[in-house]
Amino acid sequence: MEPENSKSGLILVEFQNQWTEPGLYHFLIRRQLQSRGVIQKTRRLVKESRDLGIKIVHAPLVIDPQNKRGLLAHLTFGQVFTLGSRRSEITSGIYEEGDLVVKGRYAFDAFIGSNLEDLLRNNGMRRVFLAGFTTDQCVAKTLRTALRKGFQAYLISDCTATMSRFLQKKTERKFGECALGIEDLLDLITPRGVSASANDDRVPLCNQL
Repeated sequence: MEPENSKSGLILVEFQNQWTEPGLYHFLIRRQLQSRGVIQKTRRLVKESRDLGIKIVHAPLVIDPQNKRGLLAHLTFGQVFTLGSRRSEITSGIYEEGDLVVKGRYAFDAFIGSNLEDLLRNNGMRRVFLAGFTTDQCVAKTLRTALRKGFQAYLISDCTATMSRFLQKKTERKFGECALGIEDLLDLITPRGVSASANDDRVPLCNQL
């Protein structure tokens, strides 16, 4: 196992049925989701990450209609990502017992109102990889906050999706070297790959905006 893997986490933002099963939200990202094989690639990444000692962190958005918090909850009257519904459940084949699950999240940025930062720091994670939906909104906002808080943070572009190829590529360009494909990431975290040392110029050190 690479020495940095024990200090690394894969954060899965909104890998929930609301996005991945038929419905309006799924329709919005369906073309990108299917054409790029996002769900299949993410299942593979999650499995290999676990095998290599990387912690899996789920950051779902769950809305309680009886206690609405945040703009989205009020705009949708609590009818999306609804507490206790199938829509709010984590996508099949992604979660496994022992994974960490963020609590209290109510905003696009998964850090806001939640225990995400505490989970990362209490579990010794200083390097994080982000996947999920949508690339240019919840994932990008969470990644920027992670960078501001001093984490090494990377966008795993193959395991994200948004409403168009244009928005996907635009977001990837914004993050530059901090946007990795799945094969780049696997090369980084497997023993046959490169060292995670900050002195190795083959590894982008993404710890600032």
